[in-house]
Amino acid sequence: MYYEDNRVKDLKVAYIGGGSRGWAWGFMMDLAADAQMEGTVALYDIDHEAAEHNEIIGNKISAHPDAVSHWKYTVADTLQQALTGADFVVISILPGTFDEMESDVHAPEAYGIYQSVGDTVGAGGFMRAMRTIPMYVTIAEAIRDYSPNAWVINYTNPMTLCVRTLYHVFPKIKAFGCCHEVFGTQTLLTHILDEELGLKDVARQDIKVNVKGINHFTWFDKATYKGMDLFPIYRKFAEEHYESGYEYGDTNWMNSSFACANRVKFDLFLRYGCIAAAGDRHLAEFMPGKTYLESPEAVREWKFGLTTVAWRKMSCRSAWPAAAACAPVKSRSRSSPMARKATC
Repeated sequence: MYYEDNRVKDLKVAYIGGGSRGWAWGFMMDLAADAQMEGTVALYDIDHEAAEHNEIIGNKISAHPDAVSHWKYTVADTLQQALTGADFVVISILPGTFDEMESDVHAPEAYGIYQSVGDTVGAGGFMRAMRTIPMYVTIAEAIRDYSPNAWVINYTNPMTLCVRTLYHVFPKIKAFGCCHEVFGTQTLLTHILDEELGLKDVARQDIKVNVKGINHFTWFDKATYKGMDLFPIYRKFAEEHYESGYEYGDTNWMNSSFACANRVKFDLFLRYGCIAAAGDRHLAEFMPGKTYLESPEAVREWKFGLTTVAWRKMSCRSAWPAAAACAPVKSRSRSSPMARKATC
């Protein structure tokens, strides 16, 4: 990696879980839309065929006329090959298969335990952690041995335990976790500004927030737009829409099963005075008792959904043709693929 003409060149990114669908494709689009860096992405995945698919997709995206940055995507056969010489490491893996995830989420339903996500807390989060932590021990050891100075960005859940495991195994690691959930709440605030003040076309990036909490139970204790405190506006809107909820259109295929009316967000704000900044599906699982997850009927009343694993299986099977078409690259300045991912 070196700097030349205000641009980072010859950057190497090791992508562990390089056969990923949604996260990898969004990442590829983001890289192609950033004119300040270029380099190589080494895709490593135990599903070698999936990584090979992404090698084709990534190189097509990079070659698209709208791309302002050019990256070479390659498939790595081993962790050592992927990590050696890496400046950054991105991790987004599915611990196990969708069959195990289906058991995590749906088996507890026989005992009256309903989970809207099942990847961070509760029975599903616990079982997922038991599968994930041993994998992260191996990943941390490999980073320690082959790229100890790389920055490591984790997208896998349960986020807190994944990152904690990396530091437990390799205390000198430079790792942090990332999630897109804050973007969705910023977008909600832009719609509220339109509804309440008639401010059109406010960019999500112009909503300045202070974020606290842990992944999937994230909060804003401050939110402003051009110096304007948004909390009084949010309170008025939450009080007015507490019963009905509020939905806005989202045509992204990945969000179709994650829709919510933000009723849980509004309820938590009225309870605690801070803006809950994750999707309703995630927030509901952190609350004690059965506040929001008493039954499927209660979930429908709160206007969010119990995301089925069957939907995930179907969406991943149908996603390959859409991705292979390689849609034009969007500019990150106003609309990033990461900002369009599911948030509820």
